[in-house]
Amino acid sequence: MKLSATMILLVSLAALLLSGCAIPNRQYYTLNYVSSPIQNRRFEEPYPFVIRIKEFSIEEAYNRNQIVYRLNPFQLQYYVYRHWAVRPTRMITDLIDKHLVSSNLVSATVRRFDEGRTPDYQLSGSIEALEEYDSEDLTFAHMAMRIYLSRISDGRTIYSRRFSLRRRVYQQEAEFVIRELSNILEYIMTMALEDIDAQLAEEFGIISAGETDIAQPDNSITGSD
Repeated sequence: MKLSATMILLVSLAALLLSGCAIPNRQYYTLNYVSSPIQNRRFEEPYPFVIRIKEFSIEEAYNRNQIVYRLNPFQLQYYVYRHWAVRPTRMITDLIDKHLVSSNLVSATVRRFDEGRTPDYQLSGSIEALEEYDSEDLTFAHMAMRIYLSRISDGRTIYSRRFSLRRRVYQQEAEFVIRELSNILEYIMTMALEDIDAQLAEEFGIISAGETDIAQPDNSITGSD
């Protein structure tokens, strides 16, 4: 008696499982960090402003649950069994929201315009890279993003900066890549909020225009360890 293709497949899978060669389970990861306070604040109290945090956008190549690793500037790969536990855009926006709230920089944050309090500013951004970078026998965590702060009343962008940071990972396990990506995001947001503190001080009238020492719009921070 001939076995059907389905029966052959089922028998093969059963034999594989009985032999102890089980299919690997998916592993799920999330970015996480404890935020650092803003250094040398211009104003000790929270600014009487409300900031709306818009969900960040992301480059299409990274807009998936599979974790990305890069072999060279021209080739991307996607891990089969290593996934983000939450969509990257939601995960990073949530962390940015928590960081801004914990900084006590402004009186309130909202995610939607219909949350009850009318926002004065909007914080938005775009994620350009979120990846493991493998170069020969070295492994790096790499994140790049742009951050914007816009005034709601006239739509003017009053702050814009690009960050691109790469840090070496000395242990090969995926957990250590995720830790370094978390550290990079914490550093980016700490730097951005220090800039935004200075910008809001000017908006609030604490300092005059031109007295801030923040980067001009579209200036970038890049680095590699």
